[in-house]
Amino acid sequence: MRRVAATGLLLLSITAACHHDHDEETSLVFTVSGEDTAITGYAFPPSSSNSLAVVDGWEIRFDRVLVTVDDVTLHENPDIAPTDQSQAGAEVARAKGPWAINLSVAGQVGTPPEARMASLRLQGPGHDHGGPPATGRGSAEDRSIRLVTFKGLNLRNNDKFDPAARYGLSYRLAPASASASKVNLDAAASADYDEMVQKGWTTLYVGTATFKGTSCTSGDPSYDFSTLPTTVSFRLGFATPTQFRNCQNSDLTGKAFEGEEFQRGVQVAEGRENYAQLTFHLEHVFWDTVLHDQARMFFDQMAAAATNGRVTNDDLARLDHTNFVDAQGKPLPWRSCLPDVPVASGPRRFDAGSVPLVGSSGDPAQGLRHYADFVAYQQSTMGHLNANGLCAAARQFPAPR
Repeated sequence: MRRVAATGLLLLSITAACHHDHDEETSLVFTVSGEDTAITGYAFPPSSSNSLAVVDGWEIRFDRVLVTVDDVTLHENPDIAPTDQSQAGAEVARAKGPWAINLSVAGQVGTPPEARMASLRLQGPGHDHGGPPATGRGSAEDRSIRLVTFKGLNLRNNDKFDPAARYGLSYRLAPASASASKVNLDAAASADYDEMVQKGWTTLYVGTATFKGTSCTSGDPSYDFSTLPTTVSFRLGFATPTQFRNCQNSDLTGKAFEGEEFQRGVQVAEGRENYAQLTFHLEHVFWDTVLHDQARMFFDQMAAAATNGRVTNDDLARLDHTNFVDAQGKPLPWRSCLPDVPVASGPRRFDAGSVPLVGSSGDPAQGLRHYADFVAYQQSTMGHLNANGLCAAARQFPAPR
């Protein structure tokens, strides 16, 4: 289980009618987090065997990670279609943004230690209800961005929550908007966000990668990695509006559908604050495969594309992810600087699995054209629920489905 990062600020409260007993004591708080890595980055060497690390020896630090979130929505019956996670029942509550958020800023809002997550072990008779979480979502140490609080079903006459029901949860990664509420943006982040608005970006990564690998092994011992820069600044903007639908919830302990890791939705305990987290996984943009359970992070290929020590999406668009080359046109081999990750042989190529490829002049709606498309496709799956709950990603930009 990932350790959850913290940032925080309460923006909006959707209030319920007061004619229901105890409604004022029951709420569902949604927070937003990029986890620890949004704040601390990816250290190299990793601090522990459980820490995420870049295989080819790069340390990554983020100056800013900006996202725009909108349309946090609850649905009836998340289990309406066992073989199609994207389907759920009618909408029963919604919070409208958009909200502009810097995931790399640690907030100062702590939640009470007795607070519980929105759906932690609330699966009915025979299941352990457990105690409050020790860290992370809904705990005294949780400083995630407190985004919106529901106190009832605002699309159903402010009816109170049914504690026996699970509600489907969807939310959207939206294009930057001049009307967005800026949650925790300082002057530099606000200037970056203005550029996001102009370019229609949903997400922006700004930071620096520094090579710190030692005792590395290469798939081609004759290749001279000293030709790559050792410090690279990156500025990666993505126009990837995506709806994350009917998310699975890694806090739920009931039996999931076949092919899914966790049950879907959130469940509310009556008479208390309940917490659920919209979690963004930043590592997706550095992955080497679309197969999430096999993916590892690499950065050499981005360093090889850098111009004067800086890499952008335009630089990535010049690369073929099925056959990476360096600035001199030489095949870029694999390398591993982690002792427990064996180095692959041959030229470096990333795995698109069953996602179609259309070549550099092809239609991006039909397939991936180049490495920039590969990265954007991966980035558009970054949204989760409660750290590890997978959502059905409905891409709303030109991309293969």
